[in-house]
Amino acid sequence: MTSRFQVVPAAYVALLRDGEQGTEVLLQLRRGTGYMDGRWAHGAAGHVELGESALQAAGREAVEELGVRVDVEDLAHHATVHRTVAAHRPSEERVDLFVSTHRWTGEPSVQEPDKVADLRWWPLDDLPDHVVPHERAALEVLAGRSSQTLVTLGFDQTLTLVAAVGRNGVIGDGSSMPWHLPEDLRFFKETTMGGTLLMGRGTWDSIGRALPGRRTIVVTRQQDWSAPGAEVAHSLEEALALAGDVEVFVVGGGQIYAQTIEHASRLVLTEVDLEPEGATRFPDVDPAVWRVAERRPGSGDVAAWVTWTRV
Repeated sequence: MTSRFQVVPAAYVALLRDGEQGTEVLLQLRRGTGYMDGRWAHGAAGHVELGESALQAAGREAVEELGVRVDVEDLAHHATVHRTVAAHRPSEERVDLFVSTHRWTGEPSVQEPDKVADLRWWPLDDLPDHVVPHERAALEVLAGRSSQTLVTLGFDQTLTLVAAVGRNGVIGDGSSMPWHLPEDLRFFKETTMGGTLLMGRGTWDSIGRALPGRRTIVVTRQQDWSAPGAEVAHSLEEALALAGDVEVFVVGGGQIYAQTIEHASRLVLTEVDLEPEGATRFPDVDPAVWRVAERRPGSGDVAAWVTWTRV
């Protein structure tokens, strides 16, 4: 077996009931899992184990996570989601199989309280705002708002790294930018306006706020961190899954650049004609991997704005 054929399968169970506002679905609020915590998800879900069918996995997860038993013959398939993110790794190549049922034995309850903050019935026509993105896509199919039962996510996602870099490769001192370049700030605004920004917590702190006209996703290890205008992710993969099928502008800091440059399709770099002190550097741009697509001359301390594309 080669890495070309690796994929992670998972099964998701939607328990359904008739409510005052129509069909309702049972969702759990994730916590303590390290992935998509604070977002609503199917009441039961998990990886398909070796030698196990997706339907068998769904039945097992219903017992383990909700304490109910379902007959696999009562499980109806309603969606398959094939997903990835621009940081292509085997663990991020996934196929999710979604099934639903109105029939089960037992009363649904939280069986793993360390992973679930809440368990609640929601009308399919009025889902909560914060639902795990790929699970929302399947619920849209279940609700009849999408006729596409095979959903693909992440395959059109691209990464563009945007940075201002000194002659010595320095981009910062770990807490702030080592220069103030108004014309480069204007260029940054023009480049990213209307887009999705991905940044580390340190970069957010150096900016101090959400930038107008742009969506902002912040990667941080701090589980309880939040800020107005920021969507929070606790890993690069989670951040990219939240971003969806768009061009994602990676805007710092050094660790985030280092994690994403091998997966990027474009670099938009401001060449700054200074050599400031600082420990944070932009990764080396390998000319065997990248070629200059455009060079715009700057003025003053801005030598040029350079766009690189992958060879």
